[in-house]
Amino acid sequence: MYRYIWKIKLKGGVTEQDLVDHWRESSTVLQEYPGALGTHLHRTRGEENSYFAVAEWESQAARDAMAEDVNAGVSDRSKRWLKFAKNDDFGLVDPRFAGEEIGVVLPKNQK
Repeated sequence: MYRYIWKIKLKGGVTEQDLVDHWRESSTVLQEYPGALGTHLHRTRGEENSYFAVAEWESQAARDAMAEDVNAGVSDRSKRWLKFAKNDDFGLVDPRFAGEEIGVVLPKNQK
């Protein structure tokens, strides 16, 4: 699994609900791409108006293929996504991590 994690610090006048609505709607389009495994939005503990977004992909190649398609702006899917405001329209965006999972330990009752 490949994860891409970034932090968003909201700028003045932007509400949490603005961000949540944007994230949900724009992420729905990205989840149509092959290899998309979901996305999560987290409120940062102890830091007002800050959030972490986590996108999960089957592989870096799957995420790179999505990014290439979106940047080309030719497919119907990319055109739908490009109509959305960008994350940095909501505040400061700081990519924090991108990498492949190399191991996992789960509770015994989870597979």
